[in-house]
Amino acid sequence: MEESFKEILKEKVNELNLKLDPLQEEKFYLYYKALKEWNRKINLTSLEGEEEIILKHFVDSLACIIPIKDENIEKIIDIGTGAGFPGIPLKIYNEKYKLTLLESQKKKVLFLEEITKILKLSNVEIIWDRAENLGKNPKYRENFDLALARGVAKPHIVLEYAIPFVKIGGIFLGQATPNNITEWENTKRTIEILGGEIEEKLEVNFDNITRIFLKIRKKNNTPEKYPRRPGIPEKRPLIM
Repeated sequence: MEESFKEILKEKVNELNLKLDPLQEEKFYLYYKALKEWNRKINLTSLEGEEEIILKHFVDSLACIIPIKDENIEKIIDIGTGAGFPGIPLKIYNEKYKLTLLESQKKKVLFLEEITKILKLSNVEIIWDRAENLGKNPKYRENFDLALARGVAKPHIVLEYAIPFVKIGGIFLGQATPNNITEWENTKRTIEILGGEIEEKLEVNFDNITRIFLKIRKKNNTPEKYPRRPGIPEKRPLIM
């Protein structure tokens, strides 16, 4: 089973024109095994099949490399990371990243703590909190080269969670699909108010899946009132 997993992983990652070494392949296999084992106890993912998990979690996460490959990225925050996507696959791919994983559910935080030990990942900080709280903390606010938030909420809400973490010159990477790209494109005024600007739209295709990335560059400081207190961005999205 391990060899079949690695063959599928290698084949799918090659579609992104990326390569994994044997140690990286082994780490993805250990990640897969832990995900399956923990999923029996807590709901980490609705995906069950080996190929589904490889494609929709691991390869989809690694697709984030494509729009940032020419950027000087050191510090990354993954907001609402859940079981570690896309942050941990990016860390497996490039161990030099300094990764912060932000998750509001304690049971998922416990999994993240376990999986980082299993994979022997260094320079990974796991925080049990909400983005609305942490985004006000001077230690984290406007302190990251890259912010990510995959499948966390609708675009206007995600932007208010994420852009406050990005330093000026840094990037928030919006992850869209053909079904919701229009919703993302309608956030230009919200992005501007939060201090950002859409710099590039990039489509990445793998195995009949289309992922559209919006590279949002931080141009100005986010006004101090954002993010608003917990629950408000969701109840009253910043639709401008």
